[in-house]
Amino acid sequence: MTSWISSQIETRAKLNDAMEEQAYMQLARSVSDPKQRASFDGDSQFDRAAKTCLKYLEVEPGDIPDGVEDPDERLDWLCRPTSTMRRTLHLEQRWHKQTYGAMLARLDTGEAIALLPRGLSGYYYTDPATGRKVKVTDSVAQHICEKALLFYKPLPAKPLTERDLVSFIFGVFDRHDFAIVIATALVVTLVGLAPALANKIAFELVAPSGQVGLIGPVAALLLGATVCGVLMTICRNLVTASMTTKAEVITEAAVFSRTLSLPVTFFKQFSAGNLSNRLGNVYALVQRMVKAIFGAGLTALFALIYVVQIAAFAPALAVPALLIVVVQAALTISITYATVGYEKKAKRANARLSGLVAALLNGMPKIKLAGAEKRAFARWARAFSDYAELVYNRPTALRALPALVAFVALLGNALIYYLAAETGVSVADFMAFNAAYGQVNVALTELAAIAGQTAEVRPLLDLVAPILKTAPEADESKPSVESLDGSIEVSSVTFSYGEDGPTILRDLSFSVRPGEYVAFVGKSGCGKSTILRLLLGFETPDCGSIFYGPHDVQKVDLRSLRRHIGTVLQDGKLFMGDMASNIVLSSPGATIEDAWEAAEVAGIAEDIRKMPQGMQTLVSEGSGGVSGGQR
Repeated sequence: MTSWISSQIETRAKLNDAMEEQAYMQLARSVSDPKQRASFDGDSQFDRAAKTCLKYLEVEPGDIPDGVEDPDERLDWLCRPTSTMRRTLHLEQRWHKQTYGAMLARLDTGEAIALLPRGLSGYYYTDPATGRKVKVTDSVAQHICEKALLFYKPLPAKPLTERDLVSFIFGVFDRHDFAIVIATALVVTLVGLAPALANKIAFELVAPSGQVGLIGPVAALLLGATVCGVLMTICRNLVTASMTTKAEVITEAAVFSRTLSLPVTFFKQFSAGNLSNRLGNVYALVQRMVKAIFGAGLTALFALIYVVQIAAFAPALAVPALLIVVVQAALTISITYATVGYEKKAKRANARLSGLVAALLNGMPKIKLAGAEKRAFARWARAFSDYAELVYNRPTALRALPALVAFVALLGNALIYYLAAETGVSVADFMAFNAAYGQVNVALTELAAIAGQTAEVRPLLDLVAPILKTAPEADESKPSVESLDGSIEVSSVTFSYGEDGPTILRDLSFSVRPGEYVAFVGKSGCGKSTILRLLLGFETPDCGSIFYGPHDVQKVDLRSLRRHIGTVLQDGKLFMGDMASNIVLSSPGATIEDAWEAAEVAGIAEDIRKMPQGMQTLVSEGSGGVSGGQR
């Protein structure tokens, strides 16, 4: 009892120290850039470099227990509180010309460094010896080892809203990204002013003078403005595409990482196909949002400059032109809002359809055995018809709205011509006005073209919402489990699946001493698997407590607890791949020798040697070719 109390006091002291350090870091963030602040000096160079990468991602590193020397394990402890994911990559030639994210690498001298993105492109690192920032050039890159670790920015480990995800998506961009996309859009807009000016000059000065020689310079001005506009538009599109890709990679990784960190109870709500569909739509969500804001949205905003030009050339036509623009914009917004409801229903129907298709394909052997192909098809047809009706059979009025926008533009042009004739606008002013007004219509046409895609943003956010609103198992406030002494204490545990469900376990108590073997036997449905799920933290007791030594299951980091427990579930399955990859799945840095050693410990090594390719024997989907016992 005394040792348990001492352990609790020690754990509380460590937690207090961690909270104090976090408080100091929070104070530091309030007066400095969190991506640039330095690490504490007491850490090793490897730890400092790793923490620098994490802090660039605005992630608070975890504490490393005493006695942990392996670099991979130290990284696990640093990344654990926020479930920050990482992967190994090979730095190919001229890798430093692009930016992938914060990376942990080593110099050819063996010193660990943090490679951080630098501006619009490229990397820099802080020299461990001098503390000087070094830009990575071709010559510098030769002294950096090819193998590096890329860190992915995680979503906050707490329940989130759709607004939090939107903030995260646009938070991946830095000021350089915003500066270049705004600058290119502005230049494209300013270049678009040239045709109107050229028309003004041509019809006000050149045509009345009859000097044919002046036509050449005006034509050259128009041609130059057109070519420049095309080139700048291409440049803007490339920048937007680059930013979209950047946001897609970071956001998809963050959402998938969060999904892996969610409690087991979350996965009961959705089938595999349904959840896969929701995750797959993150890509579409990012595309719709980034292109809507930085593409057509920014173009439409800067198109207001053309309104000023219109007023300067033909004041009498400015108000009618502005009213026509407002009507077109209102119709475009109406299309978006009218489409949202149907898109929301269609996305949900598609998710259900994906779940059903996956279930039917996985259950195909049973369907064949029962001769239920027709019933399976009928069920699929019902689900598909619900989805198809929402996509292809929308009200005629809704489908006619885009055509109505074009019709308003046509009527607007007729009205403009009529008013120009009535108010006596000169030919030169009208031609200049017409060129500027055409630029406004181009911007509105581009905006109307993506209105349908923009309408999908809200439904796509709703699809991802369950993943966001569910709290991950990772909890920075809960201490990690460094070791277990082998004892288990279950005290007065009562449990039921759901508030209205029957009580599975009632006031259950038992204890297991270190080194003791315990078996649970009983008829099917008596609660044997439920006890195991409770011991692993997959379920939470309605009342009572479970202790591993001094560690209360409900008050510790569950992932760190499970790392000390070896479990074989009755419905466990292998992943597609070879035997070695399945064995070292949780330790990507492990070698083939490590895989054989683990196989020897598990007593499966001899069976693997008898397989056609040994450790390289492929496992098909559904663990084909492997018996239940071997699995």
